[in-house]
Amino acid sequence: MQSTTTSPVTIDPALARSVHSLATDAPAHGHAPTACLNCGHLVPDRFCGKCGQDAHHTKRLTMAHMLHDIPHSVWHVDKGILYSIRTIVTRPGTTIRSYLAGQRVDHFRPLSLLLLVTGLYSFIASVLHIDMLPPRDPAMPEAVWQTQKSAIEALSKYLSWYYVGLVPVIAGFARLFLRRGGYNYAECLVIAAFITAVCNALTLFSLPVSYYYSGTPAIQKVAYVVSVISIGYATWAYSAMLAHTGLSLAGRLVRGFFPFVLGVIIPPMLLGMVAVGLQWDTIKQSIRKQQQLQAQQAKSAPAPAPRTVPAHQ
Repeated sequence: MQSTTTSPVTIDPALARSVHSLATDAPAHGHAPTACLNCGHLVPDRFCGKCGQDAHHTKRLTMAHMLHDIPHSVWHVDKGILYSIRTIVTRPGTTIRSYLAGQRVDHFRPLSLLLLVTGLYSFIASVLHIDMLPPRDPAMPEAVWQTQKSAIEALSKYLSWYYVGLVPVIAGFARLFLRRGGYNYAECLVIAAFITAVCNALTLFSLPVSYYYSGTPAIQKVAYVVSVISIGYATWAYSAMLAHTGLSLAGRLVRGFFPFVLGVIIPPMLLGMVAVGLQWDTIKQSIRKQQQLQAQQAKSAPAPAPRTVPAHQ
């Protein structure tokens, strides 16, 4: 049997110029048929039905085009980053259910959106070097402080990527608690990726405030407020995925609370228990030394002066 090979399609520059001139002369309300400059397929409309390229906006790139394209790619509804985030923030149930139903052209793909937001957060956080711990309490043993500091620094540095890694776990809990919505595990992965992307975006938007209070006693309050906002949004967003089920608002909120909370809290709790178990001997020794030091300080402290009772005249 003889094998056949397909030669690559070559586009004549004269043909390209001619089809662009035809498109320019076409009426304003439509496009004249033209050849796609990517695959050569005849395109009666704007987009090529074979490869998907825009057949009528392929002129030579200029700086004016780039200055238009940069904000267009961010702000425009066609796969715009901020548009996707805004609609998932304001209408999470409607937006994500529409995406699952096939209306996807206006949005970033969930994994792309999650990785893009997470990468941006990681870059900015690494530049700012935010200290998420308040000053050390003198009463805290040094080993306990160092363990806590190492854990918080690692968590803060890789927090957003940690959320990305937990998406399959969160999706598993979503599959359990959102089963009334009829979602399979793959759809729960999409739901978890979209909602986690928005939670990471909320953390990203809070970086200026965290940087301002870095290393101060107020940094814990900032982290607490950001966590409450993220958990509150996630609860509302997951509950919105059950809006079509006929459940009461309370029932939806209860079911929406657990996927994100359990998916985010249980793994670090297990990791923390493992870390404490591995360093338990060191922690005990540090606590014992701290107690001995406090006892020595109490013994070496000068005795309080006896109270003198004034003589009654």
